[in-house]
Amino acid sequence: MPWNDNAGGGGPWGSGGGGQNNNNPWGRGPNGPGRGPNGGGQEPDLEELVRRFQQWLGGKGPRGGGRGGSGKGGSGGGVVGVVGALIVVGVITAASVYQVGPGEAGVVQRFGEYVRTAGAGLRVKLPYPIETVETVNVTEIRSITIGTTPQEALMVTRDENIVDLSFTVQWQVDPTRVRDYVFNVRDQRAMVQAVSESAMREVVGTSDLQPIIGTGRGEVAQRAEEIIQDTLDLYEAGIQVVGLQLQESAPPEDVIAAFQDVISAEQDAEANALQATAYANRIVPEARGDAVRLLEEARGYRDQVVAEAQGQADRFNAIYDEYAQAPDVTRERMYLETMERVLGRSELLILDQNGNGAVPYLPLDQLGRNRGDANRAAGSGQGG
Repeated sequence: MPWNDNAGGGGPWGSGGGGQNNNNPWGRGPNGPGRGPNGGGQEPDLEELVRRFQQWLGGKGPRGGGRGGSGKGGSGGGVVGVVGALIVVGVITAASVYQVGPGEAGVVQRFGEYVRTAGAGLRVKLPYPIETVETVNVTEIRSITIGTTPQEALMVTRDENIVDLSFTVQWQVDPTRVRDYVFNVRDQRAMVQAVSESAMREVVGTSDLQPIIGTGRGEVAQRAEEIIQDTLDLYEAGIQVVGLQLQESAPPEDVIAAFQDVISAEQDAEANALQATAYANRIVPEARGDAVRLLEEARGYRDQVVAEAQGQADRFNAIYDEYAQAPDVTRERMYLETMERVLGRSELLILDQNGNGAVPYLPLDQLGRNRGDANRAAGSGQGG
């Protein structure tokens, strides 16, 4: 067996073989006065024990009891011991030094209990199994798609309609809460999926169908993302939601044709509204311009009428002043001026009283036309 030696020494402690000197490691047989923990006498020679152990490692074996033996064998055992010590030191060093890559964080645990979080670089810890390190990528963007199966995709809206919806959630580990990510959640991906589906069902259940499949898709995605992040923070999951995109939101296939008609009608309504807005933007300035022009014309007419009335009033006052000073003369003058205006527009006919019974011919129709032309001419002169 490995403990036998040809020189007669057995085992690392140098005890003889053949049953002649059956000593234990402390130098006495099992029945003699030992020097072990239960026997009396002196303590074992530690230096001798180490020397014999080194000789046994070097393959030389001890040369009998006591302190004798080969010095050359002892030297070989010392070299082996140094090499063994270096190997032990190397193993301990290899188990104590670890590397944390760029974009990663190392969670150091001592007997399974959290100790610290290490950043990127070459780090040192206590050797295994005292301390262990779990590295987590904190920059990788992970994604999960929900709605690939009918059980996930079909959701009920507030107006009791059904929508077929699928979406993708992008998330990553929060660099400031790596400890929560490692210790608080066992299956992070499953948790993100469950929380995301629950949040989307909550948003869809409080919204009508038309905004979900129409212009309200962005608002639905934003509300769902906020609820997902709040829920993950409540669970202290150490997960940060990067974004949420709606992949598809449509009614079930049985009624999709009717909803397409509704969407087309909405688009037509929007187009008509844009046309009406453009027409209003064009016609309103024109109407305002016409209103300003009419107001200016009215103001001009008002000023003209007021000025004419003021002039007539001033003329009447002037005549009244003259009349107060010389009533007879003023009255005669007014009479003459009036007759001049009246007779000035009349045709002059001269009749001979000695007509010898002839009937005079008066061209009344011609006189009427001449009188109308004269009145129009007088009116044009006053207007100018």
